[in-house]
Amino acid sequence: MKRAISFVLLVAMTATAVADPHKILVLQTEGRADAATRLKIDATIAKLATADGAQVSPGDITFTDAAAAVGCKPEVAACRDEVLGMLAVDEVIYATTALKPGGIEIEVHRVTLGGTMRDGKMLLATGQSADTLDGLAPLFTDGTTTEPVTPQPTEPAPTVLPPATEPQPSPITTQPAVAPIQVDEGGSQMRRRLLLTGIVGGGALMVIGFLLWGEAGTIQEEIDTHPTNTAAQLDDLKQLETRGDSYAAWGNVLFLGGAAIGGISAYFYAKHRKARATRTARIGPALFDHGAGITLTIGGSP
Repeated sequence: MKRAISFVLLVAMTATAVADPHKILVLQTEGRADAATRLKIDATIAKLATADGAQVSPGDITFTDAAAAVGCKPEVAACRDEVLGMLAVDEVIYATTALKPGGIEIEVHRVTLGGTMRDGKMLLATGQSADTLDGLAPLFTDGTTTEPVTPQPTEPAPTVLPPATEPQPSPITTQPAVAPIQVDEGGSQMRRRLLLTGIVGGGALMVIGFLLWGEAGTIQEEIDTHPTNTAAQLDDLKQLETRGDSYAAWGNVLFLGGAAIGGISAYFYAKHRKARATRTARIGPALFDHGAGITLTIGGSP
């Protein structure tokens, strides 16, 4: 009797495991395309992924944000596994966009456990709607693009073949998916360096302005004690006054200009750092078609 009960429990657990669907999370599209186009791309990718019969859910963040939350680089295979583990899904799908002559280039990446990534790419022509992305359909069937089947010649057999012998099928030649586009992230570093240069340069200009003011003060002391008995002494006094005015004027320009440049650079530098450093995460319950779980939301207001 106990063996029978154990067998029934084992069968029930196996059936539950088999019924558990493949969980896919469609993360938000990144790149230079406008926000409306990116939203349409997300919705279309979700429809294509649902065609496989998997449980598809939309994501609230991009793959870059998810990798940053884990603290790893998106291009590393181990990082992709860490992202999947954090999001508690079997697969994530995300797209990147780039503006090209004639339209928008869309590249979709499918990331599964083990760090494996399959890619598909197409060009969305200018004026074409993103509601249908037929060029990406092969990525959601077998993950590769296939070339036409080329039959291979068979060598003559040394003996007579028996009747009703069927010809051997020729192999299908497959071509691996296109490698992902390397995203240039040097723009943020370049902007940070320019802002730091503005802060340092503005401070240097203010220091030079101070020095010029000091020189103007020294000349003013000479003017106050300069004799005025002869015509030559009066001419020399005029030259001193001209030099003093010049030093004072340049001191004003450099000090005020340096203060403006340094202040603006410091403001945007602090704003840039705050935008990169501010990240929030929320965990909450969620109900799915086949059970319950938790959701992790990164970014946005708490």
